[in-house]
This record gives sequence, structure tokens and C-alpha cells, in this order.
Amino acid sequence: MTSPELPAFASDAVKAALHAIPMNATVGVRITGVGVGWAAGECPDTPPFRNHLGTIHAGAQFLLAEAVSGAAFAGAFAQHLNTAVPLIEKLDTHYVGRAVGDLTARAECNPGDLPAAHAAFAAEGRARLTVKVTVRDGEDKPVMEALAHWYLRDRPAAPAPQD
Repeated sequence: MTSPELPAFASDAVKAALHAIPMNATVGVRITGVGVGWAAGECPDTPPFRNHLGTIHAGAQFLLAEAVSGAAFAGAFAQHLNTAVPLIEKLDTHYVGRAVGDLTARAECNPGDLPAAHAAFAAEGRARLTVKVTVRDGEDKPVMEALAHWYLRDRPAAPAPQD
């Protein structure tokens, strides 16, 4: 079961942050939906991002998986994003088929993991969470499975101005 959508202002903020990343913009990665611990996205099939086989390059698939996993993670911790920094630690990928046509992706955290992650952040100012991602191609077949390992930490306080 999918968790609820974020309020529009929070969803728009997550999308804008990920769309502003230059590499995502270059390849055409777009976040299409964000909720509490889940996200969806897309990436068009464009000739500059095809490989030597004429299919979607693994790098474009990787960017899409990383972006949607980040959006899902951000959705899980939306209330902390003004004071905390999300960082990806690792993205385990498994390419399971040749990608033909426009890509779509779905990322989800295990909802059962969210309470412990929130408790860890409240107690220690940091938390870790994994996000499962499936990338599908234009024929709606899975072409990549990934597991993203994300980390959230309090943003360091700005130094006090010196007189």
C-alpha cells in the first residue's frame, strides 16, 4: 500500500530541488509524484543518452533511480528538510533488461522502517533508510532494480558572526 501524497507545497519543493540538479536537467529526469516515503519519475528516450546497442544508457537509468529514491527519502523526512541534509551513501543496481523507449521509475521505502528512522533522527540528529527502486522502459518491462541507501543528518549550525 502506498503512503499518502505530500501536501502540494512540500511535493513541489522536493520536485524543484531535484529538477534543479544540472545532470538531472541535462538528461531530462523528472519527478512526477512524491509522497510519504515514495516517489515516481520519468526520463525520456533521447538519442544522446543511448548506448552502443541503441538502448537507454545505464547512466540515464542510474540518474533516474537515484533521483526518485532521493525524492522518496525526502518525502519520508519532508518536515526536517529545512534543518537537515539528505545524502546518498550507496546505490546498488541490477540491470535486468535492455531499456527501450521512455523510462519510468517508482521508489518506495518500507513503511515499517519509518518510525524507527524518525526516532533515530529525533534522538541522534541522524538517520538511515533504504529505498527500493524499479525502473521500467517504454514497453513497461523492468529494466533496472536498485536499492538506495540514504542518510539524513542535522545541518551544521552557521558560525556566529564575530565582531
